[in-house]
Amino acid sequence: MKTVEIGGKPVQLYEDEAIIWQGRPVQGVIRNPVHIGWGIVLLALGGWFMNGGGGPLSGTALGLPLAITGGYLVYFRAIVEKSHRASAYYILTNQRAILAYSLRVLAYPILADSQFTLKKGRFDTVLFAADQQAGKRTPARPRGLGFGHLENGDDVYNLMLGLQKNLKEAGS
Repeated sequence: MKTVEIGGKPVQLYEDEAIIWQGRPVQGVIRNPVHIGWGIVLLALGGWFMNGGGGPLSGTALGLPLAITGGYLVYFRAIVEKSHRASAYYILTNQRAILAYSLRVLAYPILADSQFTLKKGRFDTVLFAADQQAGKRTPARPRGLGFGHLENGDDVYNLMLGLQKNLKEAGS
């Protein structure tokens, strides 16, 4: 195996494996600004109710849920997701799709029977794997994994389909 460094992260590649594409998700705050605007409004409104500004409706029973919801919209939708994308690198080789995050590297083989899905939107997402989330009381639930928030999702999707086509032709 050989080691290449992608974004400061060591990624192990097989000897016959070659990188054919690498990219990163779109950076910055990309959520709908309405989410952040409403988050600020709800946060301020919750604080106003908790400080007695609502007259008979004032108090923590109404103010606290509003403040928590507003804080969630502002903090998680803007700050956490932005920092998660800032540490992500995507690599497509002739054999695998690799996601390199801040603390871990995930690799998924591209097989002749792999399922790929292109989700079009403001920014595209190419899904290629399902992570099974299993708990004691709930059955396993698949969660789609892939290259998210891409500007050129069509190109990456077509590269993956081309790799899969080559695998099918080589296998027959």
